[in-house]
Amino acid sequence: MTHHPDGVIPRHPDGSKNRLVRSRRIAATILLVLGTILWIAFGFGIWAKRQALDTDNWVDTSGQLLENENIRTTLGYFVVDELYNSKAAEQRLEQVLPPELSRLAGPASAGLKEIARRNAPRLLGTAAALKAWEEANRKAHETVLAIVDGDAGEKAVTLDLGDLFKEVASGTGLPVAAVDKIPPNISNLQLASADEIGQARDWLDLFQTIVWVLLGLALACFAGAVGLARDRRRMVLNVGGCMMFAGIALVAIRSVSGKQLENALADAPNAHAIAGDVWSISTSLLVDAAQGSFLFGLFVVLGAWLAGQGRRATSTRRFSAHSLRNHAGAVWAGLGVLILLLVIWGPVPWTQRPITVLIFIVLAVAWLAWIRRRTLEEFPDEPPPRLRWPWRAAEPAA
Repeated sequence: MTHHPDGVIPRHPDGSKNRLVRSRRIAATILLVLGTILWIAFGFGIWAKRQALDTDNWVDTSGQLLENENIRTTLGYFVVDELYNSKAAEQRLEQVLPPELSRLAGPASAGLKEIARRNAPRLLGTAAALKAWEEANRKAHETVLAIVDGDAGEKAVTLDLGDLFKEVASGTGLPVAAVDKIPPNISNLQLASADEIGQARDWLDLFQTIVWVLLGLALACFAGAVGLARDRRRMVLNVGGCMMFAGIALVAIRSVSGKQLENALADAPNAHAIAGDVWSISTSLLVDAAQGSFLFGLFVVLGAWLAGQGRRATSTRRFSAHSLRNHAGAVWAGLGVLILLLVIWGPVPWTQRPITVLIFIVLAVAWLAWIRRRTLEEFPDEPPPRLRWPWRAAEPAA
């Protein structure tokens, strides 16, 4: 160690600059992590918004639930049990059987119940039953939205299963009038009371705002990280990687939550048997959000990589320099064709929505204009490329 006469170690002339660079790097990293967390939260928010506040999505999901064999079987057992618990079957047999055999109505009803339980899943799979189920869910959800918007006052939200019960009753030999003997709280299932809906209204209004706040904060964090980074291209590449990571994280959290739900319902055999299927179908839109995040992040990563100084990226730009300079129209047309193919393919929801497709088009056009200008500045006199793979390193000049 070097000792100085005055006992003071002199400050390195670049020490303050190094600390500033280090501070900017730490701040950029923090913003990148925070942006990723907010982006994941936005993914959950957009899933919940589309699932809970969109009637068509709600009805589609309810239809998928009934089309699932395990769920349909469990629901069929429930419907048959309620129908036969109403004594309608036993009374019907007492009317049909001779007086001397009326005592057999009870045992015969139990036997018919078992036959009905076997047939109920098939009956619930018919188009008529599916339509009744979807209409019941549509009416219930429209009531919820009307209450949230303040157009329906304060009232309970119920799921009217009467038509569904009638389909099963008629298909198992019971009179349709048997449905009238089922307790009202069963055939007209209450989903939420008026007080609960009133309390949830303000939360739902706030939720719709929070979703977009999360998006704005996430984008602000990513933009801040890029602005603070010394190598902005690399930070943009990191942002794309974080979006891809967020997509994977959404799927992982969905899987873990499904397992937790199944474990929590372990003491309820019927619910436990279908918990996994219900969760999988109910969160299918979350998978769409995850795939959308991953795909968009992949585009960001590819765009940032092609602008880099790596051997393959540089070789790709050199290979395309002649076309970008002399066939600009064809290049722009090619971009348009690729975007149209992406929209036609529609792998994720944002490729099917006009506003998000428009945003993507603007970003893609801006990126191509920038990469074209940079490539022409970097390779102003590049000759037409030979037929070789663009990512192979260029051969040294003779």
